[in-house]
Amino acid sequence: MKYLLLIPDGMADWEVKELGKKTPLEVADTPNINYLAKEGACGITKTIPDGFEPGSDIANLTILGVDVRKYYTGRGPIEALARDIFGDMVFRCNLVYVKDDTMIDYSGRRVDDHEALRIIKHLNKNRELDFIEFHAGRSYRNLMTVNGIKEEVKTTPPHDIQGKRIDPYMPKGGKLAKILADIMEWSKAVLSDLDVGPNMVWLWGGGEMPSFPKLKDRIGKTGVMISEVDLLIGIGKGLGMEAVEVEGATGYIDTNYKGLAKSAIRSLKREDFVVLHTEGIDEIGHEGDVEKKVEAITLYDEKIVGYILDHIDHEETRIMLLPDHPTPVRLKTHTAEEVPFLIYGWRRDDVRNFTEKKCRKGFYGFVEGLDLLNLFVFNK
Repeated sequence: MKYLLLIPDGMADWEVKELGKKTPLEVADTPNINYLAKEGACGITKTIPDGFEPGSDIANLTILGVDVRKYYTGRGPIEALARDIFGDMVFRCNLVYVKDDTMIDYSGRRVDDHEALRIIKHLNKNRELDFIEFHAGRSYRNLMTVNGIKEEVKTTPPHDIQGKRIDPYMPKGGKLAKILADIMEWSKAVLSDLDVGPNMVWLWGGGEMPSFPKLKDRIGKTGVMISEVDLLIGIGKGLGMEAVEVEGATGYIDTNYKGLAKSAIRSLKREDFVVLHTEGIDEIGHEGDVEKKVEAITLYDEKIVGYILDHIDHEETRIMLLPDHPTPVRLKTHTAEEVPFLIYGWRRDDVRNFTEKKCRKGFYGFVEGLDLLNLFVFNK
């Protein structure tokens, strides 16, 4: 049996007035996902344990059976695993756009990879502290390592404060928090030398390098992780999975859908467990564009799920599909609420449409997020 886990990041949402009090998932054209729901069984799950911020790091680790209460150290160090970067502490370094001390754009006005690399090189060339270093990632998603200091710091994701003044959300804590805040202020002057979209770095999600329990030890399979973002690539590597990156995968709705779907099909031919995580729907949620989110879900259904269904052995493939967390367009950020899920290839129920409401009536009812992996693989 082959196992394919599909994670359309941030697909779940709230009812939207402009959509007739329906969610984007209810309005989108999703015949392929609905086929999986109709021929499979559904339920709801909570992927964000109480007390944790609703981030994709927490949610996806939980989906993959990792207890974040025991193993989570921070988002930055997980992304560092993807790039084989190591430090005493690692922080996510967003390239952002700020105006009048207000967070306007957490993505640095959609900075591209080439421009981001130029910015990171410029920051390193001008840095005044020898125990920090900036590392290029993808687009606005970059990293900064810190050596010689290990200290807990309270930080805030920039996508949580769009439209808000940044002063109340600067790093808080002890000596390291002050250093981070000074670096963020310093970056304004350094980036003013360049004609680029971002005008500041935003440091958040820091921690020490993690050590996760390996997937093979828990389900007897190593598997493949396919994603457009370093966060999931890092999770995959941390779990001992093969990490696959697809050329032309942008992490937005202009991504290489066919390349991602083809990669999943190829991976299933040589491995028994494959995860395909896509980012575009979540990015649109952060932008707060209702119609565009409907479009993004429709594209995902056609170009990812539809393509996969046309190219797999349905008798020998089990599929689980779920968003990792909601990203309501009204909020433009994540929430910790329950999300719908479906499992195809085992049993059937009466759910015919995969939506936030319909799945509550599914066979599985409510399932704890940490139990999803065992339910998917072992039916328990």
